[in-house]
Amino acid sequence: MKAIAIIQDEHRAITAVLEGLRHLVKEMAEGRRAPDHALLATLFHYIEAFPERLHHPKEDDYLFARLAARRPDAVPLLDALRAEHTIGRARFADLKDAWERYRANMLALPAFAERVERYAHFHWLHMRKEEDEVMPLAAQSLTADDWATIDAAFASNNDPVVGVPAAREFRELFRRLTAIMPPPYGVGPDSV
Repeated sequence: MKAIAIIQDEHRAITAVLEGLRHLVKEMAEGRRAPDHALLATLFHYIEAFPERLHHPKEDDYLFARLAARRPDAVPLLDALRAEHTIGRARFADLKDAWERYRANMLALPAFAERVERYAHFHWLHMRKEEDEVMPLAAQSLTADDWATIDAAFASNNDPVVGVPAAREFRELFRRLTAIMPPPYGVGPDSV
């Protein structure tokens, strides 16, 4: 069941990025930080490339599929989580649109900040369902063969979705984010 630890680690990384995004936008909205569109672009690249194109598809295709086969009673929950993955992609597109409107018109910052909060809250609730409901069911219900397949999918270094050595790329991107994010979410510059 290595995949459970990997998923939890990935959730922590996603949460750190989203919390960093929330902090950055709040600082900008309160006038304590100048707009940093390069940093926002890096954060959005991570969100789009990692949770949306790598993490969620593996949950759908491996963990949820295997669990649905073993636990038909879990299918409504798993279908709801799959639907949330789709909703999350739409909300991310809306978030990026709000950012573009803000880049074009500084007065659009409140709407952008609201979209950031909405997106982060949505993902927090989604990850809680996965960790509090799905993972315990999976731990109880899946076989060693199921786990071998799921573990291999989540531990793979090369993923056909992104076509690059995924683990190395995302570790490097996360390091870059940590280096440029202001405290308390990173070690980057702290002033306007």
